[in-house]
Amino acid sequence: MIYQWGADRGTDPVSIIINLLFFLLIFVSIFYGQKIQSWKAAKEIQVGLDKLKKWNDECKEIMLTNFKEFADKKQTQKDLMFKLEDFITFVTIPPVSLDPYGIIPKFDHVVDVRDNRFKEEVGILAPNADSVQRANLENLLEAVMAVDFIYRLVRHYLILGKKSKSMILLMQISMQMGLILAMAKSFYLAAKAFSEGSPIGDGLGPLVVASFLREISKDNIEAQEIVKETIVQELNFEDRMIYIVRAKGPGGTVGKPGKVIRDLVKKHGDSISRIIMIDAGLKLTGDKTGSIAIGVGAAIGGIGIEKHYIEESTTGKDIPIDALICKQSLEDAITTMKRPITQSVPNIVEKIKMAIRKRTEKGTKVIVAGIGNTIGIGV
Repeated sequence: MIYQWGADRGTDPVSIIINLLFFLLIFVSIFYGQKIQSWKAAKEIQVGLDKLKKWNDECKEIMLTNFKEFADKKQTQKDLMFKLEDFITFVTIPPVSLDPYGIIPKFDHVVDVRDNRFKEEVGILAPNADSVQRANLENLLEAVMAVDFIYRLVRHYLILGKKSKSMILLMQISMQMGLILAMAKSFYLAAKAFSEGSPIGDGLGPLVVASFLREISKDNIEAQEIVKETIVQELNFEDRMIYIVRAKGPGGTVGKPGKVIRDLVKKHGDSISRIIMIDAGLKLTGDKTGSIAIGVGAAIGGIGIEKHYIEESTTGKDIPIDALICKQSLEDAITTMKRPITQSVPNIVEKIKMAIRKRTEKGTKVIVAGIGNTIGIGV
């Protein structure tokens, strides 16, 4: 009976089918495993690309609507969109860096030329806009360009991966799609914020120094535009002369605070006892938005031009630099300012006061620089 049971078990149709399926699975995985993985990766990229295309189209629609409001009334919507599409792929070619000596002035020149070209093009496309509106349109255009570039880049690698049948290339992009989509979504939401002229998270620095000024002085202090789109305001705080440096606003601009700080250090020399810089900084995942980090060093982003001017001028004079950083994600920094960020402003103002009282002597001069984009933040 036992032998018979075993014989019946071996010829069980279900067992035979399972064994056949098992061997078929091994065969498929050996000969077609990579193709299946490539197909799966390509499908995941395509799903992400569809989202990117939707965001890209919506951004362009927002851009067209905003430019149309200030464009020449004789110009058709189709012609305006054609001109905007033509400028969206604008590129900036960095200078050669094989010989690093003198690279900063070269970068500075290229950036200035780029900024002037943007202002010129926006002025042509939106002749009826004032200076503040043009600055906001420039920011909007840059956000749209970022979304468009991400979309075209992902599309490029998807097509290239399919043509070359490269599983590795497709899987690399597929595994990064979550991060890519998060970045693109940040710029997509930024386009909406710029179109509304809303203050963004990166505007924390200018907002903090403006709040500091209003707490210390109830008078309307004159703002001197030392460098293009960058202002300095002077006030007295507990027998110390304070120079507040920030971008002008309320248009969307970051100014050139590095050059202003350099000029102030050259002018006032050893009488400047300390520089305090306030800026937004990228937080780690899990950190609380709006939390504050304190430290030392030039707290300023960008490609390093403004940071170089600050470090170069302060090193020779041995001027210490304090840094106050408000932690934010990329999305927080370039979209409408969130409540936890605005709630951190009074706390940072108090830390500025404490730093001045503890680390500077009476009769000295202090530079307080609010770094960031001033869209929606006036003087």
